[in-house]
Amino acid sequence: MQDPATDTSQQDITLDPEFIDQQVDRLLSWEILQRYCNNQENIPMKPLDLCDKIGVNKGYVHQVITTVRKKLNAERRYF
Repeated sequence: MQDPATDTSQQDITLDPEFIDQQVDRLLSWEILQRYCNNQENIPMKPLDLCDKIGVNKGYVHQVITTVRKKLNAERRYF
C-alpha cells in the first residue's frame, strides 16, 4: 500500500512548479472572465489586489512585466 501524500512528500502535486503555473493561469483567466462578465474590464485593478486574488506573491506582476520586457528586447536584437 502506498503512503498518502503529505505537504512534504514527493507525491504532493501542489509542490510541482508546472502545476502551480497552471493554477495561476487558471485563476488569472477566471479573474479576467469575472471582471468582463461584471462589466468591470475598464476599471483599473491594483497589482496587489490581483496578486491576492490569484494567490501569488506581491511581486508577481512586476516579475511578469520584467520577463516580457526581456523577451521583447531579445527579439528586437535579432532584427
